[in-house]
Amino acid sequence: MSKFGCTCGNVISDGEFPNEVTGWLLSDKSGEAFFDSMTETIDDYLRHAACGDVAGWRRKHFNEGYPEDLSAGNMIHDAILARFVNLTLAAMECDKCGHLWFQSKPCENKYSGFKPDVAAEERLKVLGFNSASPEA
Repeated sequence: MSKFGCTCGNVISDGEFPNEVTGWLLSDKSGEAFFDSMTETIDDYLRHAACGDVAGWRRKHFNEGYPEDLSAGNMIHDAILARFVNLTLAAMECDKCGHLWFQSKPCENKYSGFKPDVAAEERLKVLGFNSASPEA
């Protein structure tokens, strides 16, 4: 997705990355499944690496065309990202009216909209940078 038409007439564009108009929604259940999967993926990689079988781990998680010269961190990232995308809903926020748009199902190009119930001057940006600790 690169452009999305909001009902207010504004075009939401994610042409810049990272941006403050797109994000992800992860439910409690999907979050638990994602973090369990992340742990399993890392543990599985470490087991394979300890046995000198990183190639076996790569075959287990990727197709034949996957590069063989990537770092462990990049390979683990790619394996985890695939699981993340299958468990999350894409989200968009209109920077004009604040309308929030959420994917109806993971990996599907259908969206449902939700309007904020506060006046524009009281509205907070939802998809901006959020952190409880200083930015790294």
